[in-house]
Amino acid sequence: MELSELIRARRARERGAILKDAPIRVTLAYPNTYKVGMASLGFQVAYKLMNAEPDAVAERVFLEELPGELITYESGRRAGEAEIFAVSIAYELDLTNLARLLVRSRIEPLREKRDERDPLVIVGGPLTSSNPWPLAPFADVILIGDGEETIPALFEAYRNAGSKTEFLDLIEGLPGVFLPDRMTREPHFATARPETLPAAAQFVTPDAEFPNTFLIEVERGCPRPCTFCLARVMYGPTRNVPLERVLAAIPEDVPKVGLIGAALTDYPWIKELSRALVERGQEFSYSSIRADRVDLELAELMRAGGMKSFTFAADGPSQRLRDLLKKQITTEDLLRTAKIAREAGFRRFKLYQMIGLPTETEADLEEMVELTVELSQYARLALTVSPFVPKRHTPHFADRFAGVKTIEKRLKFIAKKLGRHRARVELRSVSARWAWVEAVIARGGPEVGLAALRLVERENYARWREALSAVGWNDPLNQPEPAAPAPRVTVAL
Repeated sequence: MELSELIRARRARERGAILKDAPIRVTLAYPNTYKVGMASLGFQVAYKLMNAEPDAVAERVFLEELPGELITYESGRRAGEAEIFAVSIAYELDLTNLARLLVRSRIEPLREKRDERDPLVIVGGPLTSSNPWPLAPFADVILIGDGEETIPALFEAYRNAGSKTEFLDLIEGLPGVFLPDRMTREPHFATARPETLPAAAQFVTPDAEFPNTFLIEVERGCPRPCTFCLARVMYGPTRNVPLERVLAAIPEDVPKVGLIGAALTDYPWIKELSRALVERGQEFSYSSIRADRVDLELAELMRAGGMKSFTFAADGPSQRLRDLLKKQITTEDLLRTAKIAREAGFRRFKLYQMIGLPTETEADLEEMVELTVELSQYARLALTVSPFVPKRHTPHFADRFAGVKTIEKRLKFIAKKLGRHRARVELRSVSARWAWVEAVIARGGPEVGLAALRLVERENYARWREALSAVGWNDPLNQPEPAAPAPRVTVAL
């Protein structure tokens, strides 16, 4: 199948595309597949904001499975034929995909090699708030914070500038604007005013990761103090959108609504909103559930809204480690909520845990297994175990990544302990090797971006290590294995 045919088929199944003509052509790219990109509310909001500018038109591009030069979904023009090439990037592991996007769009990937004739490359999205530095080799402009504030300011400057240099002069110093070749420190985050919210979807499509789902963010920010999470840093103070504004923004003819918030069950009107959607006949899902905020009424509303499984995020394998992370969730909360969920009719649970945390011991993992087994008495449980990845802008910035061998050893320990309970517990795990790559990107500098560029053709764990070595990367906090105390010697993989 030709890419143009694939795009036409997807376009025929989606609603929300904006077709217009304007002098400022923008390619809005997502460094992953259509399925993943169309499940990103931030990407959809950027599309909506850019097309709201009367003299601009933004057209979508994704990193397609089919080979060849990329073209836009709206008009089929070549992705690189634009004044602005904007990218929304959410995850560390999409860093190499950013380089691939530029290469497949026939744009010189390195900023220092582009000139006035090339499109402006502007990068925004959650990763820029977490760590913009690996993006620096590629981007002319990095936007940090809420697009509701940065995007309109960007276009105001662009229409008043006579050249790329003049444009950069005009935006330098604006909130949330980071210019890699001019600034040595990241700017303050741009924080959206409450009146610009809620962020709501532009598209509904059966081909997204969340099929036929209208996404809407009912709160931004997080009141919780979890030390491992970036939500408070990235999104600023908690802004709860009034219930009536949320309901007014949700079309009544969409079959399903995805309710988004960092601490969704802390939203003051979560029950009223859920009840209103049930009365409309719309299904819904929650992006997050806090075990300490669930009662039988809420659980029954979740079931009435079509939710099939109940998700817990314990995050720390033991109560000691949950307290260390300031998770504010107790074992009693988790067990009580499991009982409530069972009473409300849920027959499947999902439990998310992290391992490789600072000071973690075998006793902590034993406690996690005991909790998992106990929860599985209420319903069949899928346990997803992820390695802990320390992030910038958190208290864990200076904590060492546990190491690939250490993580793999602990996963085997958990699997063995759960062995005779596997009829009721399904164990899923995130790759320790890719968690290490994520940790490198999460705390790395521009040299990590240069390493990613070397992996455009082929990317795996071993090649990441080779590419990092080639660019002179050296970070003792992110070595595959931590140095062992003398006299033992640890040999790198």
